[in-house]
Amino acid sequence: MAKEDIQAELAALRAQVASLVASRARTDSAADTDTSEAPTTTVAIADASHEGVMGHIEELVELLEHEVKESPVVAGVAVFALGVLVGRLLR
Repeated sequence: MAKEDIQAELAALRAQVASLVASRARTDSAADTDTSEAPTTTVAIADASHEGVMGHIEELVELLEHEVKESPVVAGVAVFALGVLVGRLLR
């Protein structure tokens, strides 16, 4: 690349950075005016997500208990395979 091309590219990049900084400043100032509700909303979303995950885990445990009662051999093999899979993923 020629020196002029590099300088033109740098000027274009500087203009993009300046516009992004200005946009970020506007976004930050708008966020500062509404910070009183943001933590409450985030906590509520996290709690709802946590409850949803716990609900799925409870359903899985209940299903597994039912399967163990119905056919213990198949359930035992499934639990063993799940253990092997988790063991491989944790390495």
